[in-house]
Amino acid sequence: MDYRKLISFGKSSYVVSLPKTWVTQNKLKKGDLIYFEENNQSLVLNHQNTIKKSENKEIIIPVNGKSVRRLQREIISAYIKDYKSIVLTGEEVKDKAKEIQSTIQNLMALEVMEQTSKRIVAKDFLDMNNISIFNLIKKMDIIVRAMIEDCENMFKEDNYENISHRDNDVNRLSFLVFRVVEFGLDNPSFMFKKEGLESRNLLNLWWFTFNLEILGDEVKRIARYMRETSLPEKEQQKFIGLLADAKKGYLSIMTGFHTQNEEPAHSVLESKDDFIKKCDQFSKDNKKIENVSLLVEKLKSMTTGMHNLGRVVYQYGFTKK
Repeated sequence: MDYRKLISFGKSSYVVSLPKTWVTQNKLKKGDLIYFEENNQSLVLNHQNTIKKSENKEIIIPVNGKSVRRLQREIISAYIKDYKSIVLTGEEVKDKAKEIQSTIQNLMALEVMEQTSKRIVAKDFLDMNNISIFNLIKKMDIIVRAMIEDCENMFKEDNYENISHRDNDVNRLSFLVFRVVEFGLDNPSFMFKKEGLESRNLLNLWWFTFNLEILGDEVKRIARYMRETSLPEKEQQKFIGLLADAKKGYLSIMTGFHTQNEEPAHSVLESKDDFIKKCDQFSKDNKKIENVSLLVEKLKSMTTGMHNLGRVVYQYGFTKK
């Protein structure tokens, strides 16, 4: 925290100096307009250009000689960096058009506006004024809960394709959160005014979302190995019991997140060692059955992601006040 003395200026005003770091960060110069907004006993300081203009922000991605996976990474990276126009060019566009289109369609508010045999242009139509990080995380949470519930029935009903499809939805939402965080770091005044979030809060939310997306991946993988593992009925019920314990912990941590209460996270993290021991014992008891060790490792990985969520909740207190 920085301090400044209040200086009397004439009969009707007072003056306080601005930190140079804030002025530099917001790219202000002599003569720029500053405005103030009252918030209870606080005064929010902002500059006229609340949001950095990015309507014309364009990136050109050469396609030739690149794998589809690399192109996917470059498109997603450009999306997260808030490019309003993503242009892919090259002789190989026609051969990779299907995969490029699929990647673009999997990113929210990004649409193909022009396409030829040598060029694809995607335009972004996202309005940050209508986006809330907390709402996005809530949507991710709802999807992950449904994935876990379907996973619990995998020994009786093959829900893998549905679970995998919903994992794609979790990925799409996570990319959008990463993008909002990137935008917020570039526009701290806008994000503080809109969501009450500082840069530190944004970084914590990025890490929270990162682990939530990983947890969704692990649920999908658990479902895949459940489909491929032939366990006796009794052992199936034991594993479902372990999965139910993990689900209970996840729900407690997310309840703590949504209610701004760190106690559920502490409670879940206290039980981590005991849960791991139960997983290891189950793996030992069924070591002769193919894929059991992989199945249990994915459950433990899911638990690790879940506990990373809990650590963020109790360590940083980043939820909106």
